[in-house]
Amino acid sequence: MNLKNILFLIFISFLVSCTAPQSMVQPPIEVKRPKVNYPSLGRPISIPTTTESIVVPKTPTIVRQESKRGKTTIVEKFKLPNRIRESSGLIKVDNRLWTFNDSGGRAELYQISERNGHILKTLKIQNARNRDWEDIAYDENYVYIGDFGNNRGNRRDLKVYKIPRSALRTQKSVRAEVISFRYSDQKEFKSKKNNNNYDCEAMVAHHGKLYLFSKDWKDNKTRLYELTTQSGKHIAKYIATFNTQGMVTGASINEELDILLLTTYSSLLDVNVWAFTNYKGANFFNGDHKRLNLKTPLHAQIEGITFKDNYKAYMSSEALKKYIFSFNSMLYELDFSREFE
Repeated sequence: MNLKNILFLIFISFLVSCTAPQSMVQPPIEVKRPKVNYPSLGRPISIPTTTESIVVPKTPTIVRQESKRGKTTIVEKFKLPNRIRESSGLIKVDNRLWTFNDSGGRAELYQISERNGHILKTLKIQNARNRDWEDIAYDENYVYIGDFGNNRGNRRDLKVYKIPRSALRTQKSVRAEVISFRYSDQKEFKSKKNNNNYDCEAMVAHHGKLYLFSKDWKDNKTRLYELTTQSGKHIAKYIATFNTQGMVTGASINEELDILLLTTYSSLLDVNVWAFTNYKGANFFNGDHKRLNLKTPLHAQIEGITFKDNYKAYMSSEALKKYIFSFNSMLYELDFSREFE
C-alpha cells in the first residue's frame, strides 16, 4: 500500500469518529470523594472525656414578675426525724428533697420523704468535715455545700464543698472538691460572738457562680458576695448590701422565673421572707423586692428554703429551746402565688 492510500484511510477514520452517535461516546468518569463531616458553628470539635454527663446551661428566658397584693400562706407539714434536729439547709433537685444537720453533725446529706419526712437515703461526703454547714445549692452539674457558718466572725477556713449532682441519684458515698475562700472586705478577725457581720448562712448558684448572703448580727442587713465554682483558694468579691431588717438564714433561686427568696428571722424569731425580682446581672438587689405578706405570723428558727414549684417553696427549721419556748425541727410549705401569679 502506497502513501496515498494510507493517508486516504486515515482521513476516512477521522470522518467516522466525528459523526459517531452520542450513545457511542463514553461519559466522563465520576470521581467519588470521601465525605468529611465539619462541625457546625458553635459545636465543639471535641468534648473532654469524663465519667459525668456535663450539661451545658441554657440561656434562661427572662420573665418579668409583677407584684400583687395577695397574701402568702405557710403550712406546717411535719416534724423532721430526730436524726435531723438541726436542719440547716434544704434543696429539692431532680425531684428529691435533701437536707443536713448544722455544726458538729456528720458530713452527710439526707434525702427525706415529702410525704412524712422519713429518711430515704444517706449520702456520705468524703474529704469533708461538718464544722458549720449552713446552706446548700446546685446548678446543672454540681451540688455545693456551704461550710461558712461564722458566729464569732474569726474563721479563716471558710469552705464550700463541691460534689457531682449525679452522686445524689447513684452513689452512697462521694469525694468532695474544696473551694476555700475569704471575704474581699474583711480586714479584722477578732472573735466577736454574735456581734459581727461576717457570718453566713445563705447561698445560691447562678449563671456559673456562687452567691453568698451574709448574716449580719450587728446591723440586721445582708451583704452579697460572688464566688467562683472552681476548687482551690479564692476571694469572695463584695457586690452590694441590702437592709433585710433581720438576719438572713437561707436562700433559694428559681432560674426560670428569676425569683430569689431570702429567709430571715429576728432576735425574737419573727420569720420573714423576701422576694427579689427583675434584677440585672449578678446584683440581685438592683431590681424589685418585697417582703412577702404572711397571712399568719411564723415564729421559728428557719434555716433552709428551697423552691418546690414556681411560686411555692419548702422551709425547714431547727429544734430550739429559747426562753420559755420550745420548737421542734419542722418542714413548712410556703405558697406565695397570690403575690405574683
